[in-house]
Amino acid sequence: MKSAPLLPFMLLLTACSAPAGATGAFQPNGTYATRPTPSPPESRAALERAALTSYRHFHKAFERALETNDPTGLAAVTTGPQARHLHKVIRANRRAGIIQRSHAVPHPRLMALKPPIAQIVDCVTTSGLWTYRARSGTRVGNPPKPQRTLIYATLHQTGTTWKVTKITHPRAPKC
Repeated sequence: MKSAPLLPFMLLLTACSAPAGATGAFQPNGTYATRPTPSPPESRAALERAALTSYRHFHKAFERALETNDPTGLAAVTTGPQARHLHKVIRANRRAGIIQRSHAVPHPRLMALKPPIAQIVDCVTTSGLWTYRARSGTRVGNPPKPQRTLIYATLHQTGTTWKVTKITHPRAPKC
């Protein structure tokens, strides 16, 4: 049995070797010789695009919530007081037995960006809110008039996502 003297050597060798995929060397002071490098911060242009894109997604999610009386999609685009307000609107529509349809065409401009806060001003064009009975689909009231409304939006960055936290309208919201 010639392999017997090799067995203790092989056990010692496998016990002291690093597992597959291990890198770096443990230092006696408890640190590692190689540290992971932090990811580079996003460029300003990328942050601006992300904030404006999130704001546009907010409008789509809000339109969807109004026409279905389902606020679940709003959590991805709103947070804080704005989310609470929009949930109240959807619940009130559901209790009244109505749905509302509208289409907004945002024209946002980023006014200030200091992560985690972004300020947007928008002269949004809307078709107006068309109101329908949820059960029958019959229209309620007169057809709305298209309008252009000035909106100030505040977005907050949570992780890599921008969410609308506040929407305000000036006293004279025409633009």
